Amino acid sequence: MHFVSGGAFQGKRKWVNAYYSLTHTPHVWHCAYEQPFSFPNGHEHATIVVLEGIEQWIREYFFPYTTREKEAIMSYMYAWERWEKEGERTVIWIGCDISQGIVPIDAHERAWRDAVGWTYQQLARICNRVDYIWCGMHEQIK
Repeated sequence: MHFVSGGAFQGKRKWVNAYYSLTHTPHVWHCAYEQPFSFPNGHEHATIVVLEGIEQWIREYFFPYTTREKEAIMSYMYAWERWEKEGERTVIWIGCDISQGIVPIDAHERAWRDAVGWTYQQLARICNRVDYIWCGMHEQIK
């Protein structure tokens, strides 16, 4: 699996498209800003699946960000990891870095940021590759 992060509007999507030559490669792109992510079921013929908008996915589906929700997030990530290992497949997670700002006063917003940060740490741990995109340039972290 591959985790790509970076600030908002910094070129993550464009970089992933170029790096994986997605204009010429069959792939499935799920964007949490448009619709919820789905489980690996039904993607048997895909070789590349992109899951974009991790922070939005967490905001919409995992409140109140307790241990139970974190276990559900991990279960979801492990399901995709298993799917990837079943064949010549790649799962790419794209998440916006929301840690580079003022810490919100609202407790819900702080809890959401904490859940996103925790999820990104888990992804960085289990993914084979991690890249950070800033101003359209990438830095491979892992």
